[in-house]
Amino acid sequence: MTVDIHFQTAAVIGATGPTGRQLTRELVGRGVEVRVISRNAGNLEQAFAGLGVKQTVADAVDSEAVRRAIDGCEVAFDCIGLPAERMSLHPTTARAITDAAAAVGSRCFQVSSFWSYLPATSMPINSGSPRTGGNFYIQMRREAEDIVLGGGGAVLHLPDFFGPEVHTSSLQNMLEEAARGDTVNCVGSSETDRDYVYVPDAMNVAADLAQKPEAYGERWVLGGSGALSAQRAMEIAGGHLGRGVKVRSAPPWMLRIISLFSADLKAFMPMVPHYAQPISFDEGRLAELIGPIEHTVYA
Repeated sequence: MTVDIHFQTAAVIGATGPTGRQLTRELVGRGVEVRVISRNAGNLEQAFAGLGVKQTVADAVDSEAVRRAIDGCEVAFDCIGLPAERMSLHPTTARAITDAAAAVGSRCFQVSSFWSYLPATSMPINSGSPRTGGNFYIQMRREAEDIVLGGGGAVLHLPDFFGPEVHTSSLQNMLEEAARGDTVNCVGSSETDRDYVYVPDAMNVAADLAQKPEAYGERWVLGGSGALSAQRAMEIAGGHLGRGVKVRSAPPWMLRIISLFSADLKAFMPMVPHYAQPISFDEGRLAELIGPIEHTVYA
């Protein structure tokens, strides 16, 4: 039986995104000395003022800059999530972080999405599911993960997530529309069940998994809070809001038309067919390693 890694210092790269912010808070709460790293000093100050973490400005495409930023940290967490127009840089940042971690003797841990398992050939998705085919976005994510794995790092795959400071996700977008009093738009049928994870739950798991020597050099799939349709999600939301929430199904053909007038939607269109399909995850292998996994219920 191996002994857990009780690391005292960690770097969080891509720290100002939702996973980076929540992971930083989780680690600080565990007594870890955290160094938060981002390209933008203003974003770092806004996100972490008063938290007692060291703020370091570095561009993750630059291996030498990353090396200087993480030097002295036992674990380097890659929480980078790039927008569509910069998706091609995922392998570049993964290579820079992996090389930098090797140079300073840090372990590398990447927080990633479920995209590299798309198109899914069967459900539920688990860590042994096929990772072949797919569009450019999927291939870039997959290539980045393989670089980290090849360097002996760990990769944690998350479902689509929601929660504090999440700015873009399918469920988060619906919740924000409901809160504004708008009709909620969902991709595909409003009765399609998908699995979502609450970000603080996911980052608690990431911190636990990073302590396990067996985690490194392997992929790990995390599940969410269970099957949830858009219709059921908005029934729950309506209960909190004290009013009904209307849900409008948007089939892919309709979204293609709307995307002609929305740059953000146009960029997301290659992923739309996957978000119109049901999805579920098998976290059994992960639970065998770290123990029972707690998930916040949707309600």
